[in-house]
Amino acid sequence: MPAELWRPVDASTGQITDVDGLEQLAEDFPNSSSVRLRLVSALAREDRWPEALAVAESLARDGYVFSPQQREFLIGLVQIGYFPAWLSPALQTDVVIGSDVLAETPNSIFLPESALYDMAYNRLFVTSVVSRALHIYDGDAGWRTLDMRETGSLSGIALDERRGLIWIASGVFDQTPDPDTAYTGLIALDRATLEVRRHMPAPNGVTLSDIAVGPDGRVYASDPIDGAIWVSGDSMMTMLVDAGTFRSPQGLAVRADGRSLIVSDYRYGLAVVALPSRVVYRMQSEQPMILDGIDGLWLYGNELIGMRNGVSPQQIVAFQLGYGIASIAGQRVIEQAHPEWTEPVGGTVLNGRLTYIANGQWPLFGEDEAMVAGVAPQRAQVRTVELVEIVPETAE
Repeated sequence: MPAELWRPVDASTGQITDVDGLEQLAEDFPNSSSVRLRLVSALAREDRWPEALAVAESLARDGYVFSPQQREFLIGLVQIGYFPAWLSPALQTDVVIGSDVLAETPNSIFLPESALYDMAYNRLFVTSVVSRALHIYDGDAGWRTLDMRETGSLSGIALDERRGLIWIASGVFDQTPDPDTAYTGLIALDRATLEVRRHMPAPNGVTLSDIAVGPDGRVYASDPIDGAIWVSGDSMMTMLVDAGTFRSPQGLAVRADGRSLIVSDYRYGLAVVALPSRVVYRMQSEQPMILDGIDGLWLYGNELIGMRNGVSPQQIVAFQLGYGIASIAGQRVIEQAHPEWTEPVGGTVLNGRLTYIANGQWPLFGEDEAMVAGVAPQRAQVRTVELVEIVPETAE
């Protein structure tokens, strides 16, 4: 299928509420469930219930599972004598389990965000946003915190195996304690000694989050707050894609040939940035599927592994890449609606396994590290799942 350019989006795009505007937005982003949900609401406001139900049904066909509140709202649109099967409360979400617990963080690690398991040194790394630290689990020796001198809130982490470096993103979020003292940019550790080898600062006001390393050693980073994509330069981060192209870029994955960067926009779907031209295309699917709500993103052979925590049901899914620069041929579910999950968040793919944080804590913290009233510190599971295509366990 021919490549299609990505429609630029920003905060104002989220303010579109009229039916005509949302119908155009749904045409421009046909794989976005959040856009179609907005269109359902707009049609319902105008009492165009047959059209609203038709859009909702398209979501159900693509695998979206409505919450009890959403189902109640949609049932309210149904006229007497007509009750679609896809709204039946008897429909259940299949629970697909494929992972094992690698470790549990102590409850003194506040808002763990991402994990990396380095099998070569038997080390598990966990970044934290509120604790502003890198935590290391050494098996029987337990947990320790690495002294990295200056940091901000640590989020994305990635291994550059060829150069023996571990890269970590440091930034400022609403939950960051003492934000005026936070370093913003990338930090590189020596994989063997864990000594700090490089700092790659970002301009003031930039918050780097998810990161990916290219085959040439360049490190790409997303800023989910202002929507820009950044890349490492000689001594500091430089802008690759301007703010206003993406609304909330999250996970990143660099193709093995280094000629394109795949970006997850949390609200609108998947995009591809051609390198070095910087032209942005929308990833299209050869089959109906939902491509928004994806947080983490990693390449595994010819598959794109997505941590989909912003759509019901929550999933870890493998997308098969098709021909051309921006095509998805199919998908398979690796895990889905795991009973131990709260919100699965960041991780890394190494040695054919995805290691990830299974219990995100973003809802537990308010501004400036304040914990939500009545909530106690919690432990988080670090889970690992094999990515080879095997028949996963399905809970009865």
